[in-house]
Amino acid sequence: MGKNNIGASQSSTLDGSFGKSEKSKAKKYKIIGLVAIICVLGISINYFNKKYIYTNAIAKNIFIEGIDVSNLTKEEAINYINENITPSDIQLNYDGETNIISPDEIDLKYNTSEVVDEAYNYTKTDSYFKNIKRFFDLNKNIKNLEIKSLYNENKLSEKIQSISESINVAMENAKVYISDSGNISASSATIGKELDIAATKESIYDAIKNKDYKAIDLKVNIKQPKISTEAAKSVNTLLAEFSTKFSTNDSNRVTNIVLSAKATSDVLLMPGEEFSYNNLTGKRTKSNGYKDAPVIINGKLEQDVGGGVCQVSSTLFNSVLYSGLDVTSRRNHSLKSSYVSIGRDAMVSDGGSDFRFKNPYSHPVYIKNTVSNGVITSKIYGNASDKKNISIKVEPYTTGGLDAAKTYIEYRDSNGNVIRTQYISNSVYKNKNN
Repeated sequence: MGKNNIGASQSSTLDGSFGKSEKSKAKKYKIIGLVAIICVLGISINYFNKKYIYTNAIAKNIFIEGIDVSNLTKEEAINYINENITPSDIQLNYDGETNIISPDEIDLKYNTSEVVDEAYNYTKTDSYFKNIKRFFDLNKNIKNLEIKSLYNENKLSEKIQSISESINVAMENAKVYISDSGNISASSATIGKELDIAATKESIYDAIKNKDYKAIDLKVNIKQPKISTEAAKSVNTLLAEFSTKFSTNDSNRVTNIVLSAKATSDVLLMPGEEFSYNNLTGKRTKSNGYKDAPVIINGKLEQDVGGGVCQVSSTLFNSVLYSGLDVTSRRNHSLKSSYVSIGRDAMVSDGGSDFRFKNPYSHPVYIKNTVSNGVITSKIYGNASDKKNISIKVEPYTTGGLDAAKTYIEYRDSNGNVIRTQYISNSVYKNKNN
């Protein structure tokens, strides 16, 4: 019995030891298996990384400016891009002439190397998991990178300015020249041209940005002369003239007459334009060269700056009437003038009365004043088709004991018959003793 117990006990101990040994072995196998899996997984990941992530080439489905650079090294990608995308000459055309801006002239280049670096590092420089995500995203979607254009803005501006100087033409109006002896001549007009620099730059910017170097047609603004050659040459005859005499004893008054006659002379008045005596002479002040001389102020003859300018305006007024121009503003003096008859004077004053008239014709007219040996002469030139046979009619009368006059111009036919009478103005004068 004792032996049986001992045997049973020994058997039990052997069974327990055997069970523990089996479990230990199983655990070892699991660990070995796990290690093996980890090793295999590590080897696989390392293989994957070397083959697809941390390679010496750009990942698949990466493009630069639409060009596939997948699986290329950086050097291969740079060479490939440069073969397909490179800065070119910028061709600017105008009126049959071509101007070229070469890339070297404006330091034009592309940041190709920088973009290739970006493509190469797209799956290599961020966190591992972000790189993995980008790699798998590329299986479904392409990545397209853009190249930037770099250039020197100052050099581009200088080049465009140089081109503009070869294109630009200053606009010039035709001019009429009439000598003191009455010889008429005219210069030709020049159509102005001006390169639109802003529009030109925008076109060049677009070409550089889009890397599209097709020829650019330059925008040039055309400036038509206000006075054409034809208009200037249409002034071909004397329409009318009128002269008045003055004393040369008062040097100050002579100075004022000469200044105002010159200021209102050599004026080409285009169709519909208005002539302003005051605008042309400016203020009759000492700073403008005018001097003290007798002038009518409130019905009295007094010394004041600019005395004598009204004789010029009155002389011009009569020439305007004889030429058939439209008087738009005119006032008579408060006293009758000695140099023209009643109803035929034109008073002007600073900031007050102005003598103005318009050109009613379809051709320009030219005003020419001369002063010589105590005589002021105003001549108006124009086209022969606008020349009229005109006489001035003045109807004197009295009103309230004051001398007055109504002024008309009479249009006559070739036989001297009056065909139309036009009212011009009504003038009332104070008596000298008032």
